[in-house]
Amino acid sequence: MSYIFKQKINLKDLAALENAKNKVLLYQPEEYLGALYSHYLRFHNFDVKHCQDIANLKFHIENFQPEILIYSIEGVSTPSVIASLATLKKHWPNTTVVTTGFNTDAQILKHLLTAGVASHINRCHSRPEDIVTITKTLLNH
Repeated sequence: MSYIFKQKINLKDLAALENAKNKVLLYQPEEYLGALYSHYLRFHNFDVKHCQDIANLKFHIENFQPEILIYSIEGVSTPSVIASLATLKKHWPNTTVVTTGFNTDAQILKHLLTAGVASHINRCHSRPEDIVTITKTLLNH
């Protein structure tokens, strides 16, 4: 009696190419939430750096060179966030910015998108896995 085995082959495993991880910088002042988002992103093979202090954000962007920056806008004044994001996009135009926050006003979202933000996640209506979905979508995975 003969058996037929079906094997699932991943073509990336057969090619001798280095599989580079996409870099995600996560600015989240809350340690627990940052660890939760980092866990989900690492599970989906992203290289994640968590920054809790806004003063260190520029340093981490310069040294880590992320493709995506996930930026929490909670607890920060809106004009300063919009100004800092506009400056960030001016200096690092290839870094895609995603913001997270609670019940952000439509006018504020308009200003954020004008400043160069690619997407916003309303934490009231999302799950932690949605960070991964947005990241993969923006990176065309």
